[in-house]
Amino acid sequence: MRIAFISRGNDPYLNTRVKQLLMRMHEVYYFVLPSIKNPLAPKGVKCIYINSGVLNNIKFLRFFNYLYTIRNLTKKYKTDILHIINMAFSMHAPFSKSKKVILENEGSDVLLWPVKSWRRRLQYRFCYPYADAVIQDSKISQDAGIRYGAPKRNNEIIEIGIDFTKFNLDVKKNVARQRLKIRDGQKFVFCSRSFEERYNIDTIIETIPKVNSKIPGIKYVFSSLTDDIGETYRRLIDKLNIRKNIIFTIYLDHEKEMPFFVKDSDVVVSVPSSDSSPGSVYEAMACGTPVIISELPWYHGKFEKDRDLVTVPVRNVEKLATAILDILEGRKTLDLASAYKKVFDHLNYETENQKLEALYERILEK
Repeated sequence: MRIAFISRGNDPYLNTRVKQLLMRMHEVYYFVLPSIKNPLAPKGVKCIYINSGVLNNIKFLRFFNYLYTIRNLTKKYKTDILHIINMAFSMHAPFSKSKKVILENEGSDVLLWPVKSWRRRLQYRFCYPYADAVIQDSKISQDAGIRYGAPKRNNEIIEIGIDFTKFNLDVKKNVARQRLKIRDGQKFVFCSRSFEERYNIDTIIETIPKVNSKIPGIKYVFSSLTDDIGETYRRLIDKLNIRKNIIFTIYLDHEKEMPFFVKDSDVVVSVPSSDSSPGSVYEAMACGTPVIISELPWYHGKFEKDRDLVTVPVRNVEKLATAILDILEGRKTLDLASAYKKVFDHLNYETENQKLEALYERILEK
């Protein structure tokens, strides 16, 4: 098959999925947005930049230029599947010349954006009927999409899944600690979620004074795809006088570096206001690291609260600080073996990619 993804070109989870497709001898294209200068694509992917000419300096014209360009690319490369990740790009579905189109509700976007924007609701209702299939990573996202017009037929839950050759219980310890110069025995909290508002990085930062008062010298390590933490966070850090407790690693290679950071951390924290099926949480569980998450519906039926993971109310600094201290000081222990087994049994990337490939084949037969 010839499979094209409309891609930002820097999504490590998409790359995990695509490596499996390449191994199965499919031809894969990334139609890359012009804002991405160095796409982090697996070897073998054909990266094709959307025209970044003078039209892209004018927002209104840029939109139509993208539609025209991707329509022509699907025609030129005779793609079998145009796989559109993130409904923000769903307007390409009606204009595609690919044989079939898949729309993917990315993460919790379908839970957030239609609620906030009538324009996005209208876009969803207009574009969903042009999809030959719809996928997402959770039941809550699936139900939300159907409410906004997604077809019920060929509508599947397919996870990205975890690459257990990279994230596992045997990942070598102390690699990240040595790089960060964090001494043995010094506690370290890790978060790899984006600095976008919904991920509540400020809530995590605000726990530092309380935790540091009980565990002096605690380190909080943050990693994100973005290069700039933003002025808001800088002011907050200065206000709390906690610069010495924070390390920003910026981008970490998802395969070569991230497993060591997850393994070495004493607890991984992921407390967004909305979530669907967070890979960063599963990666921590795969490495045997305890996790703290927001109390949100996505984990219900997958994991057991206070056994596999710890939950806290959204944007509650006091409860989060207490949860971190309970784990670091040994008052709260999790069944890490149970968490690992559930991730391994139900979130294996090879199994999930076989589901995706089977969906591609099924819709192409019709």
